[in-house]
Amino acid sequence: MRLKGRVAIVTGAGSGLGKAIAERCASEGASIVIADMNQGAVDATVKELQAAGHQAMGFKVNVTSRAQLKELMQATEDKFGKIDILVNSAGITRNRPFKEMNDEDWDIVLGVDLKGTFFAVQAVADYMIKHRYGKVLNISSLGGLGVGGHAVGGSPGGSSNYQAAKAGVIQLTKTLARELGPHGINVNSVAPGFILTPMTSTTRTPEEVKEHMAVRTKTCVLNRAGTPQDIANAVLFLVSEESSFISGQTLLVDGGRTDKI
Repeated sequence: MRLKGRVAIVTGAGSGLGKAIAERCASEGASIVIADMNQGAVDATVKELQAAGHQAMGFKVNVTSRAQLKELMQATEDKFGKIDILVNSAGITRNRPFKEMNDEDWDIVLGVDLKGTFFAVQAVADYMIKHRYGKVLNISSLGGLGVGGHAVGGSPGGSSNYQAAKAGVIQLTKTLARELGPHGINVNSVAPGFILTPMTSTTRTPEEVKEHMAVRTKTCVLNRAGTPQDIANAVLFLVSEESSFISGQTLLVDGGRTDKI
């Protein structure tokens, strides 16, 4: 039980990557706080974890709200007495060709994916500093390091907003590692490549999903799509004591993508 006795908050944990991460951490003994904007998803995930014998609570939160994040941290401290781990997995996309991208497309993605990460770490910092222990894990993306060929398989053009946000997460991770390290807090990032999640098919027809997967797997030396469990396993390593001397790093979990710029 690599996380026995630990308390972990996972944002965006109602579905997709966040849910897989929460489940993996729970399986290793952590008490889990499911934080997500979707109250129904929060309740369902908490119920599933509790039915499996895990300690879990839920909290509806918008990561762009400082006030809601402060409430989340205090509620977690009140319930469990500490906060050991924060995984920032909440994120959205608004793909659109660069010349057609509007202010709303830009602002909402930067707001959730980058500013939301900053706000969440700022909200949890004092709690971790008080206990002189903490593991912060930010979900970035291979896109934050630069990849090509986004407009495939029904993808509606480019993702300059998303890539800018995720590049910002990587640089934010390095800065926070430097500032929080003296307080016993590790800050790292995982950068997923193509991961098959429910989001893959939300804006695509079955034919477009098939084309999208064919293109993405072709650029991966392992010749397969990643799974949420692949990301969850990497996150587990970086929030466990096995990574106690690692901070400020971004771990690519991309199956060996060959189309990186």
